[in-house]
Amino acid sequence: MLFCKRSTTGLLVVVLLTVLSQPVQAALGNDLQALVGQADGINTSLVDFSFTGQTCSDLGLINSDIQAFVINIETIQAELAAPLSIGSDELDALDSLSTMAREMAANGVRLSLEVDDIEDVADLVEYRAALSAMLELSDDIGTMADRILEMADRILAMADNIGTMADRILISQQLQNANVALTQAAILTTQQNMVALSDSLSSIIYNVTLGQVADNGENLVDDMAVVSLSTDNMAQELERLQATTSLMVTSVVDLYTWMSVSSQDASHSLNGDTLTYFGHLSAIYAGLASSLEVYSASIEQLAPLTDTVILADATAAMLRLSADIGVMAGRIMEMSDKIIVMADNIGVMADRIVATQELQQANIELTQSSLLTAQNVTLTVIRNMGL
Repeated sequence: MLFCKRSTTGLLVVVLLTVLSQPVQAALGNDLQALVGQADGINTSLVDFSFTGQTCSDLGLINSDIQAFVINIETIQAELAAPLSIGSDELDALDSLSTMAREMAANGVRLSLEVDDIEDVADLVEYRAALSAMLELSDDIGTMADRILEMADRILAMADNIGTMADRILISQQLQNANVALTQAAILTTQQNMVALSDSLSSIIYNVTLGQVADNGENLVDDMAVVSLSTDNMAQELERLQATTSLMVTSVVDLYTWMSVSSQDASHSLNGDTLTYFGHLSAIYAGLASSLEVYSASIEQLAPLTDTVILADATAAMLRLSADIGVMAGRIMEMSDKIIVMADNIGVMADRIVATQELQQANIELTQSSLLTAQNVTLTVIRNMGL
């Protein structure tokens, strides 16, 4: 019998991964290896899961394990302290984590096709429970992939040996960004499959707050578009923009937290304006990332003529800006996923949902491409200038 209620027992024990008695680099390496082992176990469980041979409560346990894994990532990121020295082992671990997230998302697509196969043998309640469990799984995997990328960006921003590791970091970031794009595409496919099979789930609307976030984002896009960097102002301007972006990140994370808590017991009709906001927000963070790409080109051109201290501050601000915009993009995508998971009128809104997700997917790919270019160029400047 299918039973897809999310398990609250499972393996929710949060592993305390940071080894305080070891040097920072060794502790980070141990933490990342522990995450790799945990992710490998989750991935194996997901590979082995099948609706035809297991119950949905088993899938609930996997969801619980993913949630615990995300908490571990957040714990490690919160405890990171500069200076960090990163090596090939740390970068290999980050590569493995992003690759496994991509594989989990691909397995989500496989399972979404299996749900279609059980439609004729499961009763209506069980079938809808399977749909809900699959949407929750795709949401959890998307959250996990975002946290992995955020942690990698944070480690990079705090590293004190970027220059010596620049070539290896570039390779790692290219792999991670490729994996993020594939992960998001797989999640989109899973959710579209579920939308096609469903006519009733649940939702929530936060249009006023989403509108405020969109207004702030538009103002930031306009501000970044008119900034012209010079050898004298690059550090000052980028630090100012980073401070503004940091405030926007806080508002987005607060909205995400509010939505996550409130949606646990809420059920509402999905409003078309909500989808419009999410599509618009995805275009906003794509625009922010595009500005960073322009800034990185300016910094690269001006680097030989710029004071070393100013250049060092400017490149550090660029890396923080890149990380912040990545966090915003990830949280907005997660909020969109949660709205869809909780929508009770998916059938009526199916076409709008699919159109919004396709727009978001296109913009997240543009965002990742621009952020990757900006990071790569910034790293090249750091390496070439000996910063």
